[in-house]
Amino acid sequence: MRTLLLTLSLAGATIPSDAVQSTETLAGTWRASLNDTWNRRDGEEWINLQLYRDESRTFGFSAPLRDVVGASGASSRWSARNVRFSVQRDAGTVDFQGDFNEGRGSGTWRFPPNASYVSAMRQSYGELSTEQVLKLAIHDVSRSFIAELQGQGYSKLSVDELVKMRIHGVTPAFIQEIKAAGYDKLPVEDLVRMRIHGVTPEYIRELRDLGYAKLDVEELVKMRIHGVTPAFIRELRALGYKDLSARDLEKMRIHGVSVEFIKELRDLGYANVSAENLVRLRIHGVTPSFIRDIKAAGFKDMSPDDLVDFSIHGGRRWLKKRAG
Repeated sequence: MRTLLLTLSLAGATIPSDAVQSTETLAGTWRASLNDTWNRRDGEEWINLQLYRDESRTFGFSAPLRDVVGASGASSRWSARNVRFSVQRDAGTVDFQGDFNEGRGSGTWRFPPNASYVSAMRQSYGELSTEQVLKLAIHDVSRSFIAELQGQGYSKLSVDELVKMRIHGVTPAFIQEIKAAGYDKLPVEDLVRMRIHGVTPEYIRELRDLGYAKLDVEELVKMRIHGVTPAFIRELRALGYKDLSARDLEKMRIHGVSVEFIKELRDLGYANVSAENLVRLRIHGVTPSFIRDIKAAGFKDMSPDDLVDFSIHGGRRWLKKRAG
């Protein structure tokens, strides 16, 4: 049995020592499991704490495991009584108390907002509910973060927009890099979509170097969603497909036109098939094995159009019947 008294200080916290807390304090219960941790890119292990106001209101809260349980080597069998720790943010401090038993933790939490933060936010956002302030604290929406966004031209953002930007990693640095890549003054929704789907400045630059410059955000997002990578484009070019549009590339990925599929078709005598016909072949189930079966049945010089027509009009059933 042991007692832990911890204070967790996270980057971006700017809590003044003389800050006066507001009179309204939120409270509830929390749960966590040491089986549900993950590693950040720097290798540090993090844990997710579930905060409950009541049965219908739940918040997720992430923190470094070492700071929460007080032991970097804690495992799913770790137990401790009367664990206490706090997460300090500019919007206020969340205080936790509870126990861990065999890696499962639970207890109570309370959140007194930082009055100076609330006062500063009131100038731009009016009166915020304590639940809104808790949301801003959970996602570490600090005054410095808001000021940096304002410096990038984002001065009239809603609370929900600020939270979404923090959740998805739309940082001032990311906005600057996207601007340098040629995308200035994008709506928040576009910035968020780019982060969600992995449209990075590096991805944009690689596409530009391959001749795909000035694509709009919608096209960039579609290409990322469907797996149109710079490597895929280079592989296609090595096979002779050098002037494909972004839409051509998307359709090829959507319908499974892989480099391997193209190579197999070439081995079967179908070289230089257009991107449009490659997609049609895949849509209508004209696979290399289907073509081999057709050839074995004596149809040796069918064009891609013929293959599609044969498949559409019952060719596969005919082949099965013939084989039977």
